[in-house]
Amino acid sequence: MTRDSSIASGQSPMIGSAPSALANHGSLCSLAPDRVRRRALRIAAAMALALCGSHGPALLAQSAIDPTAESKRVLSKKEAWNAYAKVHSAWNSKDVAKRREIAAQILDENIEYQTVRHDTVFGRQTVINDMAVFHDRFPGGHFEIGDVSVHHNVALLTWVIIQADGTEFARGGDMITVGVDGKITKITTFGPASKSPD
Repeated sequence: MTRDSSIASGQSPMIGSAPSALANHGSLCSLAPDRVRRRALRIAAAMALALCGSHGPALLAQSAIDPTAESKRVLSKKEAWNAYAKVHSAWNSKDVAKRREIAAQILDENIEYQTVRHDTVFGRQTVINDMAVFHDRFPGGHFEIGDVSVHHNVALLTWVIIQADGTEFARGGDMITVGVDGKITKITTFGPASKSPD
């Protein structure tokens, strides 16, 4: 009985067969993608059984949890709007402690953040720092939401800066990504759009 047929029949191969499975990596590359995946799963199952005995299937199932679950989240326009409105409530607050509290509720701790002002950074604190910069530059000003578009777990929203006298200063956009826990994991900010490339 070959190693592959013993795996298919549910029999556990000897641990000594693991190197041969790895040695066959080159032959896996010549198979169609679906066949490669099925064969890799059979090899992994066999190795799990050989190494872990009766606990192998449970460990294998745990390792098979889809790491791309976040990207498969379906976000509604209302959910995106509400998440963005919550972020804006932090931006619009004059209370620094309140900004931090709201930011902790809606922004992932390791949020990816990129604006015209700086390159991509990671961490909620940079967003909170930018809130303070906004209040220094626009005392009495606030943000409003213009519109929203969504697909999958990503939303594109328009922000509007309203000055203290009630006049509109500028419009721009944010692209946000929302995680499975409802927190925003990524914000990419765009300044005002132009109708021509000049």
